[in-house]
Amino acid sequence: MSNFLINTLLSHHPDPENLFSTLCWPSTSRPDIEKIEALTVLIKELSNKSQEEHFICKVQSVIWNQCMPLMQTLSSADDGGKDMLSAVCGLFAVCVSTCQTHDVPEKVSHVLLPVLLTRDDGNHETSRFDVDVAIEVTAVLLSSISYDRDIISRTLSCTLCCVKDLSDSVISKIIVRIWFTILKSCDKDSESEVLHQIWDDLLSWHQRDQTESVSARVLLCLTALSDHLYSSETSQTRPDPRRSQRFFRAVQTGLTHKDSVTRKRALYLLTRCVALAEIKKEDVFTSEEPNTDEILFRWTPEKKQLLRDFWEDYALVLETLEENQIHLIRPVLNRIDMLVETTATDIQGGLFSPSWLLCVYQRMFHSENKAVMKEGVNHLLELKALHRPAFALAFSQFVIGPLMDVLAESSLYHRAPQQNIRDCPELGLKLQMFMVNFFKSLPEENRGSVLLQLIQRLGSRHWCAVPLLFLSQALSCLSPCPLLGSDGLHAFREVLRCTMITHQVLLRGASQCFLLRAALCLTDVSAVSLDEIFGFLLHFRADESLCRGTALWKELCNWLQANEGCFRLTNGYSGSSEELHSLCILFLLADQTGSLPDPSEAELLVRTVLLAADLQQTRSEEPGLELLLQPLLDVLQRLSTNVYLVLQKTDKSLQLLLRLLQLHRRRSDTEKENVLCVYNSDPVDSVVLKDWGRIVAQFIRDQWTCLSFLQKSAGTLQAPVASEVLRAAVDALALLPGHLVLPVLDFMASVVVHCDESLCTEAICASWKAVQALSTNPHDFWSTLQGFVRLAFHQGLLQEKPERPLVPFVIKKAYIRSGVFNVLIQHCCETWLPCGAAEGLQADAVFSTALLHLDILTEACVYGPVFRRDQRLVQEVQSYVEQLGDSCAANTAVNSDNRDDQFPRVCVLAFLCRLNPSNQLHQRLMEDLCLIFNSIQHRVKNRVWQTLLLFYQLRQNIKNVCEAGFCSNQASVKYLIEWTLILVLHQNPSRIQNLWNCFSLDHEKTKTSICTFLSVLVHLNVLLPKLAVEVSLQWCFSHNFSIRLYALLALKRVWELQDARVLPEEHLGGLTTVVQACLQQAEAMQNTGNAMKNWSRIQDHFFFSVFNPIRDYSVETIFQIFPLLSELAEDERLPPWKFECFVDFPICAALPLKNPVTDLCELQPGDWIQQDKGGLEQEERWAEVQKKITPWKLSVQEQEPELMAQQRAARLGKLTSNLLVVASLIDKPTNLGGLCRTCEIFGAKALVLDSLRHINDKQFQVLSVSSELWLPMLEVKPAELSDFLQLKKREGYWVIGVEQTSNSQSLQDYMFPERSLLLLGNEREGIPANLLQLVDVCVEIPQHGITRSLNVHVSAALLVWEYTRQHLGQNARS
Repeated sequence: MSNFLINTLLSHHPDPENLFSTLCWPSTSRPDIEKIEALTVLIKELSNKSQEEHFICKVQSVIWNQCMPLMQTLSSADDGGKDMLSAVCGLFAVCVSTCQTHDVPEKVSHVLLPVLLTRDDGNHETSRFDVDVAIEVTAVLLSSISYDRDIISRTLSCTLCCVKDLSDSVISKIIVRIWFTILKSCDKDSESEVLHQIWDDLLSWHQRDQTESVSARVLLCLTALSDHLYSSETSQTRPDPRRSQRFFRAVQTGLTHKDSVTRKRALYLLTRCVALAEIKKEDVFTSEEPNTDEILFRWTPEKKQLLRDFWEDYALVLETLEENQIHLIRPVLNRIDMLVETTATDIQGGLFSPSWLLCVYQRMFHSENKAVMKEGVNHLLELKALHRPAFALAFSQFVIGPLMDVLAESSLYHRAPQQNIRDCPELGLKLQMFMVNFFKSLPEENRGSVLLQLIQRLGSRHWCAVPLLFLSQALSCLSPCPLLGSDGLHAFREVLRCTMITHQVLLRGASQCFLLRAALCLTDVSAVSLDEIFGFLLHFRADESLCRGTALWKELCNWLQANEGCFRLTNGYSGSSEELHSLCILFLLADQTGSLPDPSEAELLVRTVLLAADLQQTRSEEPGLELLLQPLLDVLQRLSTNVYLVLQKTDKSLQLLLRLLQLHRRRSDTEKENVLCVYNSDPVDSVVLKDWGRIVAQFIRDQWTCLSFLQKSAGTLQAPVASEVLRAAVDALALLPGHLVLPVLDFMASVVVHCDESLCTEAICASWKAVQALSTNPHDFWSTLQGFVRLAFHQGLLQEKPERPLVPFVIKKAYIRSGVFNVLIQHCCETWLPCGAAEGLQADAVFSTALLHLDILTEACVYGPVFRRDQRLVQEVQSYVEQLGDSCAANTAVNSDNRDDQFPRVCVLAFLCRLNPSNQLHQRLMEDLCLIFNSIQHRVKNRVWQTLLLFYQLRQNIKNVCEAGFCSNQASVKYLIEWTLILVLHQNPSRIQNLWNCFSLDHEKTKTSICTFLSVLVHLNVLLPKLAVEVSLQWCFSHNFSIRLYALLALKRVWELQDARVLPEEHLGGLTTVVQACLQQAEAMQNTGNAMKNWSRIQDHFFFSVFNPIRDYSVETIFQIFPLLSELAEDERLPPWKFECFVDFPICAALPLKNPVTDLCELQPGDWIQQDKGGLEQEERWAEVQKKITPWKLSVQEQEPELMAQQRAARLGKLTSNLLVVASLIDKPTNLGGLCRTCEIFGAKALVLDSLRHINDKQFQVLSVSSELWLPMLEVKPAELSDFLQLKKREGYWVIGVEQTSNSQSLQDYMFPERSLLLLGNEREGIPANLLQLVDVCVEIPQHGITRSLNVHVSAALLVWEYTRQHLGQNARS
């Protein structure tokens, strides 16, 4: 209602108060919007004419009785709530501006501000303001009054508290509506004061709490205020980001934040700060913080170009890292090198803080792409700038913290493609060099503290086995230097505790070996005592690392000898023989109570005694152990004669003796040790009740140990006794814990053959349950599994009771846990065909049982579980540790049973190679084995044919081989079949007719399989030349191009034979001319494009060029070279060293282990294909780098798209347009996602969709690449499009339809109005007829092809670009 109508109404109603009362409404009712607007205009008109106290009171009454109650009922989520809120806020603003000289604003603020501090407790009272409404009303209040310091101060304090708790959407509204309103209403001094209050509160909050959520919220607020913070105005009270150390700390935290939007905000603030410093041309630097002299930012006009280049490169690197794609990141790595070099060169000048470089590396470390993470780690480890002391010291805390964290990622330690399985991973080698160079570069006074912190960091978390192994190895490579004292030994003990949680015993032992070497090299002996050293050594397990007689033990002895007399004295203890003698006496006499002896005390004393004895032996001193252990010997000599010996003293003596034998033992002494351990005194009177169960279990175990020993001494038991004892053994298995059942299994294996079948089956099943119960106990699992295999697959049982019901379960377990099948196949092969055993009836009787267990042999031939990548990594690292040999004591200490997943194949292949072709049983085994080989899996097929190729001499049925050639086979299998056929025919030329028969079959059935037999012709020079020529020539005229190639190659090779060239013309029947013509045709191919390439490739292929089927017949070619050249996975390769290390492989002239020549070994996969293998060359400084334009924008969730577009243009200097793109008729998420990206890039005003749910669609997000965060999006349903278009036409928009019609204009001729609305049609049906009536003009894209139309996204992109070219280009020039 206009002022004119109000004035007219007032002229007809001389009493304004009556009209005023008429327009007011009861506080409990909800008026129409028109009534509110009418009252607003009336008060505004009357306020210009009257300021009487009576009128002011009535206006105040409107505030409290009409506005405030109505606003309490409104919600932003209600339908129509926005229009009602707008109307009542207009009335409220007029009323407040009329009453602002009174205390109304003060009272209103006291009502509104507590609403912002109220948290949602689920109690939705009708009298409580909605938070969004309270924000809007507060903004209206502040804009309607003159500057009031008290109200503004309270409002800022309240909103700053809200920033810490409310959601991002609410905070965005507070910033835009309240903070911006306050700043707009202030003068320069007041604005500086307000900014300083906000600035100081936010940065103090971040300084107190540097969590990710706080950093994200602080950067959101600072980005919103960036236009005010980076103003050219200068004031003492105005915050200056360039000088604030706290500000740059917040920026650095944001640059490494997990949220991409927060990272973009941080980089935006940094780039704006650099730009401001360049504009102001001042020498500026950040103020120092307490306890640090680091300057995070500095600008000097004299070095403007250097500074600008550095920060431009820095921004480019961080922008590129946002892509998370390694092919985009690699080109900018040289920029990182430049940043590092610039920083290192100016390390003393203070222009560039090294902490900015750490943000780059930490960003790479946190990348979702493991390739980017690994690239960042490798780049840092190879950083030459770290060789400079000052730079190394600046990086030291980063190395201790983020670098150590990322090195815990196991996937980084996979070996490089060019490395072999037993090589140290590339990262492991780089880590060793890095540790050596880094600590060498550190200032001497800082090395000890940094090293201690690093080791403490190692012990502060749980590590996987692989990272801990290589970090320990890197520490062991440090140069000997006295850097650590008692605290260092304690830190090493914590690391050792971390190693104990890993299940890989070998890796665990290897880590302990490396850690002990590191401790010996880095410990300051003058700062530690011998007590501390021996206490530290107690944490190294003898069965894993510190085993007597190993290289590590000798190294420890040499270290003790070299530092003798240098250790810090404790209570006068120096480690002499006399003192050790006294310690032994004290151990035996101390604590004569009834408690059990502490095993760790015996362990410590025994290890100390053994070390002292070995030291005396190296010095050729006497008497050695005899004197040291004299107190123990005295007790043991009186053990059987003196009944009055103290029980505790007896227990301790036996305990000390047992531990001494365990640490001193050879593996062959295990049985004697087990027998000895049963001679403990009766435990009933010497233990507390809680130990009773453990002692009983050990007592039962000891009984079976003695029974097993007596059984082997006494001989065979009678059947009734054997059955009775076996029944008792089954009962014992049910009672004993899994780690104590091994003696029972050993006894059962000696008697089970004499028992009935049902009892045997029960015993074997009970034994298997005991094995399965130990799956998580690596120490006892393998020895128990071996005991089970000796029992279940006993030689006598294999002969008399061949049924093995548990074989499938064992094989299933083998595919779950690597190494299980190794134990089974090794036992079976050694049982069936022992190495060096003489032939005879007894040997044949044993071997015949193998015919009953072909399933085991078959499984072994093709065995090879598919492991996960992390499992494969562990196995490869174990292979690396094993190849270290005796230099790593873990290889000696840990049981050497091989658990390589390729061991079963190697073992069974060695077994098959020992078969005698003249033995009928051996011959039968091979025939039966070949008959059951059947699989359609390529991996299994390949392994089967590798096995068959080994004993082709035993295969007399060439027909089966030929039939296999007709199957559809992968290339690797095809080569093996062809090779087998060549060798069989070479050995038996009389069977050549089988090959000719293959060429005479129906052509439709053979198809490309005929290439297999043509390949055989290429290598057979034993054929009758005439027939070979005829067969090859016949297939030279095949319709199939591949067959013609193979046939021409075969014809060429056969024709080159001397026998073929000298054949008389009558024998060839006039074919000489035809052959020569065909060969000329083949040579002519060299000038015919693809035919030339294929002809060259097939001639250069390894199978037809270098490979010689007779000369190259070896284990190496079959199992390593062929899989390599066939480009099979690395799991399919069996290197020769495994045959040498794993088994006693029979070496003979017919089947050598390695190739006599190296021609094949020197080839690479696909050697005949031209490849570009050049590495990435160093780029020039300004080489082209793919750079995504990153939009910088505050993610404030405004309701109006115009506000967002204006803010974006203001902050970025980025031009926006008045172009609206309406895509409500499009329903495919991919089209909408691409369209969103296009509109955002070219600065469209808004994109209209039929539903905003598309934004959350994954297909949409893949194409939009987060552009929906920066582009205003509106929702208009297709049914509402007609009203929407009419509304926009009233606002001055020109509706342009993207459609081909009879009156459409060409895009190249059309000039777009500034306020343009593009209406896009549906993908299939275009623009509906009812909407075409609302279109002002239709524009079509000129086409010259046959296809009728373009994709709707492509069409829209062309029009958006044309509009942008016409309008934004002109604006930019103006």
